Amino acid sequence: DDTFNGSDNGKITDTPMKYGRKILSQLSQFCNITNMQTTYGAWMSDAARFNEDRYWLAEHFSGRMLLEYQNAPLFLNTSKKITDIKMFYQGCGHIISNGSFYFHKAGSNQLIKFDLETGRTKAVKIENSRYNKLSYLFNNSKTYFKFAVDENGLWVIFASSSHDTVMVAKLKQDPFSVQTVIDTAYPKMKTGNGFIAHGILYITDVRDRRVTYTFDLKKESSFGASFDLRLHDGILTMLSYYPKKQLLYLWDNGSVKNSKTLDQDLDNV
Repeated sequence: DDTFNGSDNGKITDTPMKYGRKILSQLSQFCNITNMQTTYGAWMSDAARFNEDRYWLAEHFSGRMLLEYQNAPLFLNTSKKITDIKMFYQGCGHIISNGSFYFHKAGSNQLIKFDLETGRTKAVKIENSRYNKLSYLFNNSKTYFKFAVDENGLWVIFASSSHDTVMVAKLKQDPFSVQTVIDTAYPKMKTGNGFIAHGILYITDVRDRRVTYTFDLKKESSFGASFDLRLHDGILTMLSYYPKKQLLYLWDNGSVKNSKTLDQDLDNV
């Protein structure tokens, strides 16, 4: 049984599918947390909990060690817990939700749910997906599968193996499984990075300077909305939305930072 039994702290569950009718219109209050020693990586808190002080690091785009810290601003100067997840992850698209670490098992089409308390794992295969031979979903971060958590639960973004378009699957956390798969019809070659918030998929341009594509996952249709993400070049390896904190987490050119998200009613766009 891989059900999480701790305090939920208002945890995000798999149902109901409520799709908040909000769209992000801009970012504000960028906060630089610290500079890292590696260009690639992902930093995470538990996306389903607000009152969670722990943070995790997965350094580089391939590895099997997950580092746990008690204080994000002091990543490099505080003691840490090291967890060996017993298999290699690939890319920088991981996420932590409801006490589990979700990642792509390198060299396979398997997504793994790793329980941080028990070490138990569950796996699900994503058929008809690109997962090897450097045919990345997001080239800049060497990522084949990008996990996302929003107000509706857990998702994964990936590329179709048959026609190179961006796909989105809604995942059920307990039991770990695929609920639905949506083809956005957006070309993989035009993507830099992406995230999901309020049931909307956001895709950046290949330089990760601007959000240039938005897709409503409820209506399964795209619409015109865009905004600046950052003003400089360099490698952006991670971009994740945290619904409980209303923040975006970034691993940007070797620095970890976050930003406030500002939204508006979708009907007014």
